[in-house]
Amino acid sequence: MSGRPRLDLARLPTPFEPAPRLAEHLDVASVYVKREDMAGYALGGNKLRQLDFILAEAIAAGADMLIATAGSQSNFCRSLAGAAAKLGLGCHLHLRARMGTEHVGNLLLDDIFGAEVTFTQNTDPWHPAIKDEIEAIADDYRRQGRSPFVVQLTGVSANVGVAGWMSGAAELVEDFKAIGRMPDIVVVVCGSGLTAAGLALGFKHLEVPTRVMGVSAQQPEARLRKWIIETANAAAAWMGIETRLSGQDLDIVDDEIGPGYGIPSAASLAAVKTAGRLEGLVLDPVYTGKGMAALIGAAEKGLFGKASSIVFLHSGGTPGLFTHASAFERSAPQ
Repeated sequence: MSGRPRLDLARLPTPFEPAPRLAEHLDVASVYVKREDMAGYALGGNKLRQLDFILAEAIAAGADMLIATAGSQSNFCRSLAGAAAKLGLGCHLHLRARMGTEHVGNLLLDDIFGAEVTFTQNTDPWHPAIKDEIEAIADDYRRQGRSPFVVQLTGVSANVGVAGWMSGAAELVEDFKAIGRMPDIVVVVCGSGLTAAGLALGFKHLEVPTRVMGVSAQQPEARLRKWIIETANAAAAWMGIETRLSGQDLDIVDDEIGPGYGIPSAASLAAVKTAGRLEGLVLDPVYTGKGMAALIGAAEKGLFGKASSIVFLHSGGTPGLFTHASAFERSAPQ
C-alpha cells in the first residue's frame, strides 16, 4: 500500500486468532489476537514489518553496516541484529543504559546475533545528543572503509517505520474480511508510536472504521499523540498519499506506564498471568503486558459494550518476560 520497496524477511501474513476465553473474561462479543510474535526470525515481533522496508533502503544504499539506537532491552534492536545476521551485514547498537546492562534478555540475543553494543547515558530517545552519538559512530566506521546505514525510529527512519505498518493495516483488513466483521478497536502498545501511526493512517486511508487505541509504555499522552500525528502526516507526504491524520483519529492512553519505561507494574504482571492462563499467550510485563493491562482496565471501567469486537496486537517481546522473572516471584498470588 505504501508503494515503497521492501524485502520479504518477515513471515507474513501473521496469524489472526480468536481468544474466546479472554472475550468472556472481558465481557465482550469477541477478542482476536494479531500474532506479530510469530512474524519470523529473531523471535518475531511487530518490528519485522518495518525492517523489511528499512533494510531494503539500506541495501539499495550499498550499506554493509547497520547502526541503531534504542533502550538497552530494545525489541527493535534485537530484531535488527537478527536481520543483519541473516543478510550478512554488520550491526552496531548504541543503547540507552537506563534499562540495565546485564547480559540477559535482548542483550544476550544481540550478542548471539553478533552485534557490537555500546551504551549511552542519555535517557530521552528524541534528544539531539543521541543523533550526534550515532553519527559519530558512523563516522568511525566510514574511516575504517565501511558503509554504515543509520537506523533511528525516533529520527531518520520514522517515515519508513510508518510505511511498514500501513502495510500491516492492509493485512488486518483482509483478516477482518475473513471473520466477516470490522472490529471496533485495535489495541497496540506504543514505544516510538510508529506501529500505531501506521495502523491509524492505513485504516483512515482505506476508509476502515476500526479505531486504534495506543497504549503508551514510555511517553506522556500529549507528547506521544503529537509525535504520532506529525510523523504519520510526514510519512504520508513522503509516500505521496493525500490522507492525513488528526488528533481525533486515534486514542492514546498513558495510565499503564506504571513505575516507568522498562519497569513492570502490578497491573502488567497480573495481565501477563491473565493472558497466559486464559489463552496460553506469552506476554512480557514491560510492553505487551502493559497493553493487556490497559485492555483489561478499560473493560473493567465499562468502556466497551457487550457487543464490542476487539483486536489485541501481540507485538512480541518474549525475551522481556525472562528478564523480569524475579518480579513475578514478588507479585501477589493470582
